[in-house]
Amino acid sequence: MRMRLLGAGLALLILAGCAPTVPAEEAPKALTSAQSERLAVTRFRNFDAGVRTIDATFPSTSGDLRVTGFFDFASGIGYAAVTVDDVASGLVWWTHETIAIHSGAVENLPLPAPEDGWESGPLDPSSTTLANSVALIASLGADRPENPQLLAQSDAAWLRADTVGKVDVDVFAGPSADSVATASSDLSTRALYWVDATGILLRFESPLTPPPAQLTVDFGAADAVELPTTVPGTP
Repeated sequence: MRMRLLGAGLALLILAGCAPTVPAEEAPKALTSAQSERLAVTRFRNFDAGVRTIDATFPSTSGDLRVTGFFDFASGIGYAAVTVDDVASGLVWWTHETIAIHSGAVENLPLPAPEDGWESGPLDPSSTTLANSVALIASLGADRPENPQLLAQSDAAWLRADTVGKVDVDVFAGPSADSVATASSDLSTRALYWVDATGILLRFESPLTPPPAQLTVDFGAADAVELPTTVPGTP
C-alpha cells in the first residue's frame, strides 16, 4: 500500500544518513495508542489541508540551499524559490514524477510563474540533493491515514515535548522498518516529526546522504494560492 508506515515509497531515502541529535536526558519511549493514532494521521492531515507553506534548508555541493514556497499535498504539486547561501538563484516546480528548474535571480516567488527559462525532466531523488529533498517533501502526504496498530508495533518512538513557534508539539522518530521492534532501536537513521495535538506536521527533519547532511522543513498554513498545474512554460 502506497506510503505504508510513513514512507514506503521513499523509505530508503528518508532512512539514509546521520540522525539529528536527541537530548541525552530524554530517552525514546514506545508510542502509546494515542500517539500512534496521532502520528498515523500526519500525512493525511497534509493531504486534507491541501496547500501548505514550506521552508526547507539543506546543504549541497553548491552551498547552503533554502527552498521557500508551497506544496499542494492534494494535487502533489510544489513551487518554490531557491536561494544558495542566502543569494536568490532560481525557482523550482515539482511533482512526484517531474522537476523543473528556472535558473537566475527572481524577486520573491512570482505568481503566476514565469513562462520562459525552465528546464524540466524526471524527478530522480538520487540525482541531486535538491531533487532528493523536494521528493522527500512530496512524500509527506497521503490520501488516507496510516495504520496506527502497525506503527505501534514498529520501533517508531516518542522523543520529547517541544514547541514550533508558539505551538506545543511532540517529537516522534519514524519507524526504521515494517517489523516489530523496541523503542530503544538505533535512532541514527530516522526521520523526525514535530506534530501538534491534532496530528498536524509542523516540522520535519531527515538525514541526507552523505552524512552529516540534513533536511529541515517547517510547514505552515497557506492562504488561497493557485500553483502552476503543469510544467511552467508548457501548454
